[in-house]
Amino acid sequence: MKIVTYNINGIRSSTSKGLLEWIESEDADVVCIQEVRAREEVARGILHDEIASEQFSFFEEKKDVVLEKYFKIYNCGNVAGYAGTMVLSKKKPNDVVFGIDGEEDVEGRCMTLFFDNLAIVNCYVPNGGTRLDFKLEYFKKLTNHLHKLARKTRLIFCSDANIAHTELDLSHPKECASRTGFLPVERNLMTKLLNGNFCDVVRIVFKDQKAYTWRSYRSLGVGGGYGYKYRFDYVLVDKETATKIQNCAIFDLPFSDHMPVVATLDLNF
Repeated sequence: MKIVTYNINGIRSSTSKGLLEWIESEDADVVCIQEVRAREEVARGILHDEIASEQFSFFEEKKDVVLEKYFKIYNCGNVAGYAGTMVLSKKKPNDVVFGIDGEEDVEGRCMTLFFDNLAIVNCYVPNGGTRLDFKLEYFKKLTNHLHKLARKTRLIFCSDANIAHTELDLSHPKECASRTGFLPVERNLMTKLLNGNFCDVVRIVFKDQKAYTWRSYRSLGVGGGYGYKYRFDYVLVDKETATKIQNCAIFDLPFSDHMPVVATLDLNF
């Protein structure tokens, strides 16, 4: 099974730069997308996907659409040009739940897809720059959601978590010690999530190597060598599923200020 997590920083901009062609060529089984930054009807229009009258009508096969091999699940929220998530899946989910614990997901930040013996959670955690308390509370609720799921089924969590966990996950740890994204309180929350029987696929594969998944747009034209770089993007799995990890890669692509994380696991899908 190949799974991708990717903050595309706007579906309009990223697709104009070739994102869809990369997704087609990568041929992953599941692509978890964060920061769609568009209404659902806009995202559907870009993918040539008909606007459905019911949330689950996307399960029906459609013709003459972009990325035809995928079922497309949208959670774009109600705030135009802000946040939003999507999932592309070769396999039809048995069920999809939007948001966390039944709360209305106005910003379209989280979706949980249920398959036969696997749950996949795609989540865009708030940045926290001007809403740190909101971010911290959101992450606590998210952690509880993931722990509950992991007690019932295999679990893969894909996310732009907006937290660099350790000094291996950013380029300037000392300079960023008091900045949102690397605050001790944020890092402690990530530690608590991982200590609750989850494993960080990037860290398992990369071990003690530095790894980054975000850099400033100012870095894109100069090989990513300018400015601060962080690893905000994660694929986490439960400990049983961690034994199935085969590979993980981070690709420095021009479609977004984030980089996609691509994980391969020895799982039937």
